[in-house]
Amino acid sequence: MFCDSFTDNRNIFAGKFVDPHASTQGDQMKRSLARFSSLLLVGLLMTAAVRAQDASAAKEWNVNNTSQISYGEPYELYDKTSQIGYGERTFGVNLDWVGHSGGTFEFRRQAPANTTDHRKGPIGPTENVSIYNSKSQKYLVYQIRGDTEAELGWSGAPSYEWQIQAQTPSSGRVYFALYNTKVKKYLVYQVKNYGINLGWLSGPGGETRSFSVAMSAQQVVNGWVPYLGSMGGPGHLLSVQNASQTATLLFIKPGKSTTDCSDPMATVAVGPRASMTADQMKTLYGSASPPLPVNFLACLTTPTPASISLTFLNITYRTN
Repeated sequence: MFCDSFTDNRNIFAGKFVDPHASTQGDQMKRSLARFSSLLLVGLLMTAAVRAQDASAAKEWNVNNTSQISYGEPYELYDKTSQIGYGERTFGVNLDWVGHSGGTFEFRRQAPANTTDHRKGPIGPTENVSIYNSKSQKYLVYQIRGDTEAELGWSGAPSYEWQIQAQTPSSGRVYFALYNTKVKKYLVYQVKNYGINLGWLSGPGGETRSFSVAMSAQQVVNGWVPYLGSMGGPGHLLSVQNASQTATLLFIKPGKSTTDCSDPMATVAVGPRASMTADQMKTLYGSASPPLPVNFLACLTTPTPASISLTFLNITYRTN
């Protein structure tokens, strides 16, 4: 077992003594960092691929009479075939399918406080914009309201929290996905109990997917070997399984560190091929289905000492 019973922790790597003449601690650190950098790159590439799929699934917004959306131009804004605009409601945000009476929308370029940048020009998919409505003379923003209403509101000051993604021109219109950087989700048509039927989508159809997360051994600072891995977003984590046939993973509780791995109160133990329970997920991440991204930090123990530089988790996650 990898524990504090070793007499000289400075020469322990992945649970066994290391010959100081065979490899220096600096070499070990370089290899550890290289492994983790590779894993991080895989996570980022996966996040980008999921984001591209999400944008395609959320591409239901469109404006007319143009082949490319520009800053500072007034547009009639449509969700599929319904024109949206400012409209007073008893419940929820004052937004409705009101046609021309609801005003036009402008996508405004980011500018210093108390100024408006009226320059025109194409809008890139990663540029943050504010959305101005001519009827309300206010800006559309994210506002927490809960699942029963569209989580939108109006602000007198611009908030550059929107992105115009996946633009595609067709027959005098431009179709696109509307992404909010605060909530990190796409705005789409979605039936609500109150107010306008709009909601958030962060994955195509809310699919459940599987993925393997690698946890790489890090440099030993004191005591146990830390194993670190990460799962990118967006989405929600549904399950975590220890993929090892022999090793038990000791996941570090919030506020603790890998130097506390000998204390059973400081960790959550997940045995070989076992999965975290809902209560264990809540203890570690605050929820039985926490939002992504999530970082995984653990110690590792086996029936007999073994040199392990990499271990894996099998996870499932939901894309919204």
